Amino acid sequence: METDGLPGTEVGSLLDTLKKLAGNYARVKPHDYTGTLNLELEGQFFTIVMEKETVSLAEGRSEKAMAELLLSQETFSKLMDGTWNGMTAAGREDIRQSAPLDFRFLPGHTLTGQLLQMLYHLGMHFFQQGYPSVFRFGPGHTRLVHGGHAAPLAYGHGVRFAYYTISGDERINDDNAADPFDQVITVIGGEGVAVIDGVEVALERGLAVHVPPKTSHMIRATGSERLELLWVAYGSGA
Repeated sequence: METDGLPGTEVGSLLDTLKKLAGNYARVKPHDYTGTLNLELEGQFFTIVMEKETVSLAEGRSEKAMAELLLSQETFSKLMDGTWNGMTAAGREDIRQSAPLDFRFLPGHTLTGQLLQMLYHLGMHFFQQGYPSVFRFGPGHTRLVHGGHAAPLAYGHGVRFAYYTISGDERINDDNAADPFDQVITVIGGEGVAVIDGVEVALERGLAVHVPPKTSHMIRATGSERLELLWVAYGSGA
């Protein structure tokens, strides 16, 4: 795996780092993901141009951009040192909420299904300093979202896959939460309880439970240890 050093604080060094990220992203970007995006890093603007075969990056802000990505230096540092991946930084329960890696649409552009898939893919892969993409997971690589601490590991094209931890009074979802897609929750550590359509299931390491579409589900920890899960959603709507 190829790796690069952390970016410096000077604009030139930052620009070089972002260009390397764009070059890495070009190696994994689907050919039909094309268009222009702006990136704002604490008042500094950069333009990302995605063409079929290439991804280029330059200083400045384009009025032709579909959307703008916004992040702080602190968030960028966490992305560069592997604490978070882009989707971890962008995770939220509702599209209207803000997140450390945020976005906004420019006039004339709205969130379509194609643009959402592009943003998912960009979040998962653009901030990778090497090729292929490598994602760290574990308690220190998560953010609190949906009631638990999550680190997304794959998102888009009908599949969502993430590592979750729950401890103390935390719980994923409320008793009436339901989603339109299939889900499988796999326990890799700790103990807890899942309530699926009103039925309690004791959770322990080595156990996986399926949640059918449009079925209420809630998960909480029960033991003194952290409950650790691998979660996958798939099918229509995922």
